[in-house]
Amino acid sequence: MDQNKIESFISIVETESITGAAEKLYISQSTLSDRLVALEEELETRLIHRGPGNKKLELTEKGVDFLDFAARYLELNKEIDDWKQNRQRLQLKISAPQSVNTYLFRDFYKVYLENEKHHLDISSHWNRTIYNMVYSFDTDIGIVSRPYQSKQIMTESLLEEPLFVIYDSRYANYTHLKQLEKKNQIYIGWGPAYEDWYNQHWDPNKLPKVTLDSPELLMSYLESKNTWAIVPLCMYKTLNCHNKYIKEVEHDLPIKRVLYMIYQKGVSDSRNQMIENYLQDLYHYILKMENNGFCKVLMEKP
Repeated sequence: MDQNKIESFISIVETESITGAAEKLYISQSTLSDRLVALEEELETRLIHRGPGNKKLELTEKGVDFLDFAARYLELNKEIDDWKQNRQRLQLKISAPQSVNTYLFRDFYKVYLENEKHHLDISSHWNRTIYNMVYSFDTDIGIVSRPYQSKQIMTESLLEEPLFVIYDSRYANYTHLKQLEKKNQIYIGWGPAYEDWYNQHWDPNKLPKVTLDSPELLMSYLESKNTWAIVPLCMYKTLNCHNKYIKEVEHDLPIKRVLYMIYQKGVSDSRNQMIENYLQDLYHYILKMENNGFCKVLMEKP
């Protein structure tokens, strides 16, 4: 059994597509299919249902069972490679949406590193990408705003953060939600609960002024007549500090941004201990944030 076959299988599961997996691995679909067939022949079992009647790729029962073995196989190979190269793995990989890394946990990362903890490898991605990275052990801990079901990945509620409607007072003057038109909105998605609340207040069939997948572009768009946006408290505080014209429309919206923490325990005791230590430090940090009115802790004490 070689690593290429295992990586091909996991890529198919992650992308839910032979085409998508082939593109991700930069190989042809025929090569990918050959690897899957070879793996199934080696294991003497069918891993994936496929055929004209199957519109969506689905794992067989054996395929679901093998997925856990496959993920652990890749992680163990990484551990062996580190051992061969005499590399001691002292870095912890963290993946989260840009708004979390840039605004919410920026100070936590600084404190963590100042206390001479493990080296941090911090990256920003979309929710689905973060799940895929945790799935394949490409990152150790992920923070997401949209949870997905997974038997392999542990998903735990982390915190709940207030949301605010904001605008630039040089270009608009708002005092109530009823004044806000969707055509003037800079839209950023903050999770499924937010989207349900949002669609109750604004027509889901109409389009906002612009939709962003990153908060970094927000300020340039707010400098337009009548534009407005909904952002979490961590962003509002930072933007307000850097621009005195950023104002809020109403205080205490009835909807919050909920964040979830995802990770996967593996075969390495040292890695699992790093994750456990990080979670303990993170818990105490967000507990301080709650005491200062920045969020509500949903995470259970490690």
